Amino acid sequence: MKYSIEEAKELVIRGGKILAESGLIARTWGNISARISDDKFVITPSGLAYETLTTGQIVEVNIADCSYEGDIKPSSEKGIHADTYRLRPDVNYIIHTHQQMASVLSIEGKDIVPVNDEYKQVLGDIVPCAAYGMSSTGKLRKNVVKVLHGNPGCKAVLMKYHGTICMGEDLDNSFEIAQTLEKMSKDIYEQSCGKNKSGKNIKNAAQIRDYGSSCREGNKFILQCNGKSSEYLIEKLPEEAPEAAVLHAEIYKSCDALYIIHSTDDEIVEVSSTGRELRPFMDDLVQIVGVNIRTVKDALLNTRAIAKELKKKNAVLIENEGAICTGKTESDAKAAAMILRKGCAADLYAEAINKTDNLSTMDAHIQRFVYKNKYSKMKEQRG
Repeated sequence: MKYSIEEAKELVIRGGKILAESGLIARTWGNISARISDDKFVITPSGLAYETLTTGQIVEVNIADCSYEGDIKPSSEKGIHADTYRLRPDVNYIIHTHQQMASVLSIEGKDIVPVNDEYKQVLGDIVPCAAYGMSSTGKLRKNVVKVLHGNPGCKAVLMKYHGTICMGEDLDNSFEIAQTLEKMSKDIYEQSCGKNKSGKNIKNAAQIRDYGSSCREGNKFILQCNGKSSEYLIEKLPEEAPEAAVLHAEIYKSCDALYIIHSTDDEIVEVSSTGRELRPFMDDLVQIVGVNIRTVKDALLNTRAIAKELKKKNAVLIENEGAICTGKTESDAKAAAMILRKGCAADLYAEAINKTDNLSTMDAHIQRFVYKNKYSKMKEQRG
């Protein structure tokens, strides 16, 4: 089945909205394409929000050389899509996701063999894992081609430290593959990690102090904390200001964030309880959140230490109590928290399987630099 160009564009837009609503990606981190002929496909553009895409923004790409026409750039992973369509004539719709559980399992660098009949029926006999290559590079593209050659009937591919490719006959089939892969991956993760593999005394939600969330407006900020909303001047807090307000004011003085949130997801709290630095196993963690995510003790007594950590990063762990995440928009801050959760889950999985190697320091810093100086600025310019 091949789609007409207009039908393909509409299906890509529809898929983008489903992808954004499904929780399989954060923001625009992932991409979707649909085949229109043996020689061409259409794909999501680079860096535009899926919720507001129009057919005029979906880009037509040539399979042979990835060339395209017009001013709108296609996804930077267009080469992987082109290779997949070239090698797999049975595939008409592709989703590249950074979904949490499957991405976490990718850090092991091993193929997954579905054993449950329910999973095997949808995913086939094997979900191969492509070796690591930095995102949007020729190395990653070659590694994916290698596993596609070696596993000609596979329905999904893991990409180490990165994410997945789900390949289907149509939109519904591709999303079924993505959702089934995530469900199977969650089963494997829970079998390996269970609850509280760190062995620490983990606080539950009721025991964790509320550090609040806030939004900056010029020289003031509005703090939501313990069910109350209050407005404060950043440089002139009243003497009776709560400790959370002091923390938020210190952060706003030190960085360009406009939103601050306190994340208490289970995985984040568990890693924060170890008191150590979060190891970088996911490439979107180092890109969007930062490198060397550290844990600070006694947060309310060390507000300057927290602010210092957030000068060049978008998250800091608070011992036993989750993390503070920041962003220039509320969406940015929530995306940082979502990706931090995945990064913490990867750290816990690595602990469970005794994995000691992770992304190299050089790779991590390069990816953070590229993101901050290219994709992040591109997003700001588009407003």
